[in-house]
Amino acid sequence: MKINEFGKTGMQVSEIGFGGSRIGGFFANKNGGQEALKVLPESLDSGITFYDTADMYAQGESEALIGKAFRGRRQQVVLATKGGYCLPAQRKLMQRIKPLVRPIVHALGLKRSKLPSLVSGALSQDFSPSYLTAALEASLKRLQTDYIDIYQLHSPPPAFLHSDAFGEALETLEKLKSQGKLRFYGVAVEAAEQAELCLSAPGIGSLQLGFGLLDLEALDQGILAAAESRGLGVIARGCFGGGLLKDGLNEAQLEAATPKWQRILTLRRLSESFGRPVLETALQFCRATPGVGVTLLGMHTERHLSENLRYVQAPRLNEGEYEALCHHLQKEWI
Repeated sequence: MKINEFGKTGMQVSEIGFGGSRIGGFFANKNGGQEALKVLPESLDSGITFYDTADMYAQGESEALIGKAFRGRRQQVVLATKGGYCLPAQRKLMQRIKPLVRPIVHALGLKRSKLPSLVSGALSQDFSPSYLTAALEASLKRLQTDYIDIYQLHSPPPAFLHSDAFGEALETLEKLKSQGKLRFYGVAVEAAEQAELCLSAPGIGSLQLGFGLLDLEALDQGILAAAESRGLGVIARGCFGGGLLKDGLNEAQLEAATPKWQRILTLRRLSESFGRPVLETALQFCRATPGVGVTLLGMHTERHLSENLRYVQAPRLNEGEYEALCHHLQKEWI
């Protein structure tokens, strides 16, 4: 596993990170918690040292599982989490009765997308100093640590990024940093336009954004280059296109699922000409792109880990393959 310098933070991180959004929760496998406690240490043993989670993932269970898994190996891992989302009252209740509800969810075959809003509740956000301070303290407890390596504002909206409240939130994180409760802080954004608003923000050490063969705006708009120039560590997520690049979707299914369906077909043809699976091509493209510090891969089973490691261990894209990808994508879609 290649180790990268993470911006100007001085931290060294594995170029592949463990995305923890799918570990724990009602919709995990019946033995999902125990499986996560197996795959997390195995991922570290395989060379993955970067773990990204958030306080809202699985109502805090994702953080708790990561904290439990690395309780005796804290110095070997880089922990990144996020705050700013408020857990609705319904989800707080479900969090307390999760052991009782989870078997019912599995017995009925319920899916996350089918969960009634009356049960799930509407998410809201709060980036006020008091809320962020309390959220960080709660994350520290779940992660079983006295400091967090990277604490991120979780998907702040554009209006917030344009307001004085953004500066107040950063001042709060700087204060918490001075107290030793976090080492560095940054912002996890939803769109490239929001990333641009963060590039000149004072004090931040990291920027998390969507990037991959189906999400090239950060490259096209020069955000990766600007972040690298400023010394920010970039965390790239969505390498596999939210599952759209996986095998098994035919042309009609792709056309119904995304306006980028033609791009996916082209990527399949290119990958076949390279002699690579398309997911391997997608990961190797992120690895080959300058400015990306760590690429997150979502995984919650040993099979996911094994597959991802196989893509990591494959030969890197050669210059011709990388240029072919850039040529086709720039010519047809950017």
